[in-house]
Amino acid sequence: MYQVICVDDEEFVLDDLQKAIDWFGFNMEIALATTCPPDALSYIKSHPAHLLLTDISMPQMSGVDLIKEVKRINPSISILVLSAYDTFAYVRSAMQEGAENYLLKPLDPEELSESLSTIVSHLDNRSKISENFGPAMLTFRSNFVESWCKGNLSEEEFLTRASMLGVNLQLDNYTVILFAVTGSAAGRMPELFDALLSMFVGNYSAHFYFETPSRFVCILSSSSGNFNIFRFQNEINRLRPMMGFPFFVSVGGTVDNYADVSGSYHEVRKYACLCYTPVDFIVCRNFVFPMKDQLLIEQDLSDVTADAYLTGIENIMSHVSPERRISLELAVVNRCISLMPAGSDEELIASLVSKVICDKENPEGILAYLKELAITVQEMLESAGAGITHQYVNRIIEIIHDFSNKDISLKTLAAQLDMHPSYLGSIFHQQTGYYFNDYLNEERLKYAARLMEDNSVRLKDISDMAGFSSQTYFNRQFKKYFNQSPNTYRKNLKMRQIE
Repeated sequence: MYQVICVDDEEFVLDDLQKAIDWFGFNMEIALATTCPPDALSYIKSHPAHLLLTDISMPQMSGVDLIKEVKRINPSISILVLSAYDTFAYVRSAMQEGAENYLLKPLDPEELSESLSTIVSHLDNRSKISENFGPAMLTFRSNFVESWCKGNLSEEEFLTRASMLGVNLQLDNYTVILFAVTGSAAGRMPELFDALLSMFVGNYSAHFYFETPSRFVCILSSSSGNFNIFRFQNEINRLRPMMGFPFFVSVGGTVDNYADVSGSYHEVRKYACLCYTPVDFIVCRNFVFPMKDQLLIEQDLSDVTADAYLTGIENIMSHVSPERRISLELAVVNRCISLMPAGSDEELIASLVSKVICDKENPEGILAYLKELAITVQEMLESAGAGITHQYVNRIIEIIHDFSNKDISLKTLAAQLDMHPSYLGSIFHQQTGYYFNDYLNEERLKYAARLMEDNSVRLKDISDMAGFSSQTYFNRQFKKYFNQSPNTYRKNLKMRQIE
């Protein structure tokens, strides 16, 4: 039964609340009715509570302050506010702190019943979600969501499992989001998870799996028909002070088809190391730059000096807008960290990226930091001997860069190198930071983009030369990676050549 806490400085209001409706009929019971807000706080600290119903104007503590304190103790609690007509400004503040609705005095039993029905519905849904993602997280549903993100299932197998789990595949928006808690707060991930479940109920359809105890991935679909990144960021910002500890959010691109979810997932995975920076909310597509700049950012520090690399970055910095400087900095940081030798200490990575400059008006400071980072990573690669060019990985990269072979796969490469495919894939991921298929696809797309500089070569031929099995698949992957179709990309390229 759901536990209700009622707080009002007038005894008769508390009496009216207890008699106004049949609480049992809502699967609720009033666990505490008090005129003293500190008593309510003390009770909530040591007892389960699902709903707080509080007056907004009380002498000992205002309803707004009470809500703030209660939300710190129990972020998932639902809240209804009692108000007189002349305290609407307080009500607005209460709603901003997380109250779900307000009721005007004197109480209308029908209005109270309607509000309680909505809250009970949310509580029931939240309970079902908690059941799905409690003990079962490590089993079937969790494995399904992970496979969905990584694109590991055949179409037939995917649809069968989705049907068994009741997953809605008819939605028109899917966004993959990574949540992480690092450092001393890592053990508080369960608090964040519970608070997010509460935030999602009624607003989003959500599917989760945990990558580590302090990091989980979520496929989120907005119930309103489109995913509004600004609204979502505002919701997260309202949640932060209630949690009382820092957490990191990385948002992938929104796709309109369930089959494209892996693209959104690989975006958030690519930039996962940024969870150690002072930046606590990133939108991955902000790190996409024009192809010429992207190639400079993603150079291998084993092949160029740190000074030469930073000269290219400085050139990009000189022509991007101030609003893009931090995105450029983070893209370079991410690239440098991805090049670090396998097994690099997590604390070392955290110390390196914690120095990120978050001031867009300080390009000199940003470049000085990036130079220091690039030199450090380059020294690490040199001391590691072969850097990321492990003998097997180096051979894989050579074969991929041939581009003429359409049948490259871990299985065929493993056969050539006399290794097990899973072990070869693991080595490749450890040494490069990329999953094999992601790297293969990305390198083919970059090569195709370079081929487009020659206007005499047809797109169909470019698709074939880059190693894609069909032009349809090439067009789809190109648009996903560059955020524009091959035709549009080539037109823009021609315009830049004319200029």
